[in-house]
Amino acid sequence: MKSNSRLLSAPYTVWMTLFIIVPMLLVGYFAFTDKSGSFTLENILSVGQYSNVFLRSIWLGAVATVVSLGLGYPLAYIIAKMNARRQNVMVMLVMLPMWMNFLLRTLAWQTLLEKTGVINNILSFLHLPALNIINTPYAIVLGMVYNFLPFMVLPIYNSLVKIDPNVVNAAKDLGANGMQTFFKITLP
Repeated sequence: MKSNSRLLSAPYTVWMTLFIIVPMLLVGYFAFTDKSGSFTLENILSVGQYSNVFLRSIWLGAVATVVSLGLGYPLAYIIAKMNARRQNVMVMLVMLPMWMNFLLRTLAWQTLLEKTGVINNILSFLHLPALNIINTPYAIVLGMVYNFLPFMVLPIYNSLVKIDPNVVNAAKDLGANGMQTFFKITLP
């Protein structure tokens, strides 16, 4: 039995070795060698010059997470309170953008936001000034929220649906108002 399981795991082991282990070893090799192939720490020490890029990336990720949570929690809560048939339709609508390639979704936003994009063409048609949206932090956050919002909504929805209605009713029977029930039962 053990030899069969090892044989069945062989394709995955080869795949993992080729596409995870080998690239990581190559990154490690190039991180600690110079152009001639001799050992150096210069590459590691020069990473500090990119600290502003790292910090900006972390900041934009945090903002996108907060915005996704701010949009995703109420949406998941509303979907969880619907009847079962409507829930299925709404969950499908949340998942629908995920059926398209991630890169295509990002390029679609680029087409909408660029200088000669759809949004600026509409503004031009309405004789309004064009907006410089593309390549701004706002566009980055917008794209991240759009791409990752379903990953925020679906787990929250899944948790909210599993809350036993009897627990909520018990809280109301024991004198908790709507806000107390929400903050003590639903939100956690």
